[in-house]
Amino acid sequence: MDFNFKEWSDLYEVDPEAYERRRGAVLEHFIQSAEPERRLALEQTLFRIEMSRKRSKTPLKTALEASNMMWESFGKLREQLDVLQQATRDEALPSNGLRLVRSEDAGGDVTASTHQPPTISQGAQTAQTGKVLRFPDNMNRH
Repeated sequence: MDFNFKEWSDLYEVDPEAYERRRGAVLEHFIQSAEPERRLALEQTLFRIEMSRKRSKTPLKTALEASNMMWESFGKLREQLDVLQQATRDEALPSNGLRLVRSEDAGGDVTASTHQPPTISQGAQTAQTGKVLRFPDNMNRH
């Protein structure tokens, strides 16, 4: 749907009640066209905005309250992202046992043969370090 500001502005100037009916219908259509699992959250947000509009004495105050709601929501989203990043940072990354090194970093004749990888003793545990595959020194790097 294209939004024509002049058309909406003119409608409000000529017939504010028709403007409100049309605005309500557009918002209701938007909510109903959303995925079912999102509708309740959209209805709740619209309710909060409508209550703010009724309490506010000016359109500017309504806009500021709506902006505050948006930033509040953004803050909650940011907190959830931080939690997710922390959780993924704390988990060990899965390894496929392969790593690439430049031949000068390999420290000798390293090949991609099927030899057993060396192990590192860690107390009572022994960990495999994985195979080291050498890639050509003349490989183009972008």
